[in-house]
Amino acid sequence: MAERRARRIWGFRAIYLLFGLAVILYRILPLQTGIPALPGPDFILAVTLAWVLRQPATVPLAAVLFLFLIGDVLLQRPPGLWTALAVLVMEFLRNRRAGIAEAPFLFEWGLVAGAILAMVLGQRVILWILVTDQPSLGLALMEGLATIVLYPFVVLVSKYLLGLDRLPVMEREPGKS
Repeated sequence: MAERRARRIWGFRAIYLLFGLAVILYRILPLQTGIPALPGPDFILAVTLAWVLRQPATVPLAAVLFLFLIGDVLLQRPPGLWTALAVLVMEFLRNRRAGIAEAPFLFEWGLVAGAILAMVLGQRVILWILVTDQPSLGLALMEGLATIVLYPFVVLVSKYLLGLDRLPVMEREPGKS
């Protein structure tokens, strides 16, 4: 039983990494030949936050660091800034998972929406303090809002197609104080 559970967790970790690398590869391909379109959602962030709230063991910190740093470098974002913000939000949500586990989905979605908007605005403030070039506020907010709108669909796919449902939160894990 424990071996099957461990195999399942490693399977989800592999899916997470392969999905993240595929999204990054798709975003760097020169597929757009016309006028640049509106910014799309951050698929990797949406999957990361959804899976952290569902089954945190499937999203290890090393995988998140790897994907987001690779994304920062290949997508020409300030190296490490979006990664640091994503890790902070991920750990914030992971630590509050016990309070969210029994809450309705709208509460979870609102919390995730607030976290994503905090990331977007935090990035803007940090880039402003460092006096660096940054994209327009409208484009940054549109990407954040697109990610917020995508979040329920990621949860639906994770739950019904992949079988990644919320784990019950234990009061205290054995061996931990």
